[in-house]
Order: sequence, then structure tokens, then C-alpha cells
Amino acid sequence: MKARNGIKLVVLVASVIVGVSAAALLASPQTQNQVEKQEERHARIAFVSTRHEPTLDPATSPVQAWLAAEIYLMDGDGKNPIRLTQNADFDGFPALSPDGSKIVFDSNRLRKPGEPLNTSDLFLMNADGSGQTALGRGSSATWSPDGAMIAFHASVSGKGLPIKPDPGAATADSDIFVMNLAEFLKKGTQPRNLTNNPTTIDDDADWSPKGSKIVFTSHAVTDEAQNSATAEIYVMDAVRPDKPIRLTNNTEEERAPSWSPDGSRIVFCCRKGTPNAQGLATLEICTMNADGTGQTRITNNDVADLTPSWSPDGREIVFHRPLGGRGRFQLFAINVDGTRERQLTVPPGLNAFPNWGGPTRKY
Repeated sequence: MKARNGIKLVVLVASVIVGVSAAALLASPQTQNQVEKQEERHARIAFVSTRHEPTLDPATSPVQAWLAAEIYLMDGDGKNPIRLTQNADFDGFPALSPDGSKIVFDSNRLRKPGEPLNTSDLFLMNADGSGQTALGRGSSATWSPDGAMIAFHASVSGKGLPIKPDPGAATADSDIFVMNLAEFLKKGTQPRNLTNNPTTIDDDADWSPKGSKIVFTSHAVTDEAQNSATAEIYVMDAVRPDKPIRLTNNTEEERAPSWSPDGSRIVFCCRKGTPNAQGLATLEICTMNADGTGQTRITNNDVADLTPSWSPDGREIVFHRPLGGRGRFQLFAINVDGTRERQLTVPPGLNAFPNWGGPTRKY
């Protein structure tokens, strides 16, 4: 009996020690760091790469290099890249669904003979690359926060061709559309035109985290294709989009806006860098409040910084820039205050068009 009581006492003491140790462990900064690192492992970056064709030089053969681009996934620190697409066509602009299970992306695999190489259709696939399904003409899609819909830019007539050779380029009659994926896949329900403005070219849509707004770029159809001086950033109501609000107002080009995870700020590309050979200021990464105030430049160099995307925790921004020559794009990350810039990918091969997705902190 005494031995049994002794065993009970030892078990009780051990339980208390384990409980205290577990409580101390849960409260320790080390455990918090471990939790954050676990979240980082689940938060992944979808991007485009030609690393599987290392002999291609984007500087001398840019068309061939872009045609070889495939979609990959990797961890937020640039490790563990996984190839998702494999074909002889261009696949680009991947966007992870809010739960990380799906990816919508561009591909030129359905372009018709004689159409420009950057003529694109939208496709949907599982995050492991399976189940690739065509959705129709369009480019640069963004997900609604519930994962039910996508917004994207596309030709109103369905016959418009890209106005410049860049991947994802808008057409002369480009508007912002919204598609309900379930209704399209089950019933063929066509997307709805949100902007419907024949005097402007609308593109680069991004859906707000709360789902009520869509930010996008708009510029006059009379703009020079390679210098969209009137390109400004606007925001509109996702349900009643008839009165968009202009957020930027200057004589420079702005584009590629992206919401922060808490919806309080927007990152975008701004022409505030060193002028290039054509006299145009290079594109830098800027941020602003959701109402357009507080515009801040966070990169400063003589090369273009492009396609920014927020980390799911809202602390960092990933983007691509040319490294060591024309077209040799690589991925970089930077803190939102402009500090701790670091390179995530290295040659051979170009790496571009990042989209950082995965579990988002609750705000």
C-alpha cells in the first residue's frame, strides 16, 4: 500500500513538473520563434523559373528564356523549390489561393497561330501541379479572400492582343473582370466586367483581404505602350465598382499594387529610380496607406524592382529585379521599412513573378 501511494506521489510530482515545464515552454520566446518558423514553412512563394534550362541566357535569348518558364513553389527563405508545370509553353504569374491548396496562373499554351507569344489564358491547378484546367483568356489573377472568386484583366472583345511584348501585358481594350470559379466550372457562367471603361486600359488587379475592395492600375488608351505616363492606382468596391477612387496622382507610371495582409497598406511599383537609357526613371518598390497617403519608397537603385508581394505575416515584401544583365531576373525579399534586403534565388536561370501565400495571421 505504501509503495502504491509512493508511486502515486511520484506520478503526481512528475505531472506537476511536466505541467510547469510545458507552461514555461509555451511562454518562452524560443517556442514563439519555433511557431513562427513553422508558419514560415507553410507560407510558400509561388514563382516562375527557368532553372531547369540553365543553358538559356535571358540576355541573349529573352524570348526562348521566357518560353521555357515554368511555375515553382518554394519556402519563404528560398529553400526547397518544387517544380509544378512542365511543358514547352510559357507559364507565369502564379497566385496561391488563400488556403494554399490551389494556384491560378497564366499560360500561352492555347494561343492561336500568328498571335503574339505573350497572349495568355488563365489556368487553375492544385498546389501540387495536378488538375490543370483552362479558365479562358486573361492574365494576372487575384483571389477573393474566401477563395470562391478571382479577379483579373482581360480583353473586353475577347480578341484584343497585348499592347507590348512583356509577359502579362494588357490589351488595348483591357478591363477588370471577376469570375466565380464554381459557377464557371459547373455551369460555364461567364466573368463579370467591373470597370467597363473603353477610354482606359485597366489591369493589375488585387483583391483586399476583407473582400470589399479591389485595387488596380488604369491608364489612358492613348498612352504610349512602353511609357504609360498616366498609369495610376485606383481602388473600387468589389460589388458596386462604378465609382473608383484614385490613390496616386502624378506624371509617373505606377503599377502592380498589392494589399498588405491586414488591408492597411498597399505596395506598388513607382517610377522614382535612376533614369534608364530611354530617359525613364526605373521602377522602385513603394508603399502607401490604403487611402493613398503616406507614400514611401523602400528600394533605391538603378535597376527595375518589379511585381511586389507581401509575406503572409505582413513583415516582408518579395519582388524580382534583373541581376547582372538584361532579363536575368532573381527574387529578393526586403523588410517593409526597407531594411534587410536579401537575395532569395541565384542563377542559373531566371526567377520572377513571385506570389507569397499561405496561412495568414488574424488581424
